[in-house]
Amino acid sequence: MTDLRAALADALGPLYRVEREVRPVGDCRLFVAREVPTGPELLVKLLPARLSLAVDSGLFERELLLVADRLRHPQFVAPRGAGRAGAFVYHTRAFVAGTTLRAWLMRHGELPLRRTVEILRGVLAALAHAHAASVAHGDLKPENVLLADGGTLVADTGVVDAVGHSLTGGAAVAGAALCAPPYVAPERRDGGAPGPRDDMFAVGVLAHEMLTGQPPAPEAEPLEEVRSVPLGVAELVHRCLAPEPAVRWADAAAALASVNLPGGGVV
Repeated sequence: MTDLRAALADALGPLYRVEREVRPVGDCRLFVAREVPTGPELLVKLLPARLSLAVDSGLFERELLLVADRLRHPQFVAPRGAGRAGAFVYHTRAFVAGTTLRAWLMRHGELPLRRTVEILRGVLAALAHAHAASVAHGDLKPENVLLADGGTLVADTGVVDAVGHSLTGGAAVAGAALCAPPYVAPERRDGGAPGPRDDMFAVGVLAHEMLTGQPPAPEAEPLEEVRSVPLGVAELVHRCLAPEPAVRWADAAAALASVNLPGGGVV
């Protein structure tokens, strides 16, 4: 632990001071660093050790910065950079005060319908911008949806694809190491590359989990038998969760244009 913090401090240089470690995401450890002396905070996310050994950190950083240049939207927390600290490759983004959707679900279970719709609108708006810029998120899950005073923010967009381009084995190796299985579309489970249609599958899983407190499961009751939801919300969930990619919307903009998500009056 001490050696890792020292390696991070050396890698980040004199501009940042490593302050604390926070709750990990899967096998990725997270640290918060502050710009010296009292500047903004930076989140530093370390790739798993085995994956780090295979990643070309310079190529990974170049790929991430290309993604960041395309994600000029207020609901994205864009990547800042990447590097190597000892045996670990890391990437950075601004630290966002607030909570993650995962933390909210762990504390409270299902969300009120109005809040679910607000979050879905925010996620879809961000993804529509990314998809228009030919960027797929690739790892959409509650840990990467941030609930802050500024609304719903989406983090780690394009990270899986950037990792895949910087190691031998590509998307299959990156996805297996970083992605949570319940949010991965069927066509990617055999090593497929990230794309807008599998992002839409992950949106369906998120929506189901927000409405019921659990990801969908083959043996589970249909959504409408668990909770009363408006037609537009039910349509979004069912179409996004279709096992055949062609049944899902081509991208988030198409979903926003065709689904009637209820407005502020929902309860």
